[in-house]
Amino acid sequence: MAVTDRDAAPRYGKALFEVAQEQDQLQAVHEEVNELQAVLKQTPELLSALTSKNLTAADKDQLLSILLQSRSDLVTQLVGIVQANGRLGGLAAVFDDFEARYDVANGIVKAVVTTAVAMSDTQLQAIKQAIATKLNAQAVEVTPIIDQSIVGGVKVVADDVVIDGTVATRLAKLRATLLSN
Repeated sequence: MAVTDRDAAPRYGKALFEVAQEQDQLQAVHEEVNELQAVLKQTPELLSALTSKNLTAADKDQLLSILLQSRSDLVTQLVGIVQANGRLGGLAAVFDDFEARYDVANGIVKAVVTTAVAMSDTQLQAIKQAIATKLNAQAVEVTPIIDQSIVGGVKVVADDVVIDGTVATRLAKLRATLLSN
């Protein structure tokens, strides 16, 4: 069975993480990876172009040199190795893997918090603190989502943990209980 770009990504992500950690450049590489992830998300056609058979190797090299302009040697070398091994299609997954390792090493938990209405700053801080306590995290990064269909309450998805205290879920459970009796 052939190894896909996505399957190979953890190898590259782990290698970048370990070398950055050994060279005490973890924070700097993290910042660069975040910047490159933002570029890849804003221009999804970039990876398509870099993996396209319609572009010459020189054109791809030129695109990569623009993308990697003023980047550290570590990040530049990693992208060069990924390119040399024909795995550029998995570059976003490599960066995702690196970021996951960075988060674990730094006790960072990323959570999606869904509410029916926007939360105040005080509520957001309280949610962050509750998640940090529950998951024993050093820091919590929250992505708030507003979904009026939940009626009220809060749903938190962080790591592999789902805490669903929404009114919609409670009503669905109550309905199921009533119908089963």
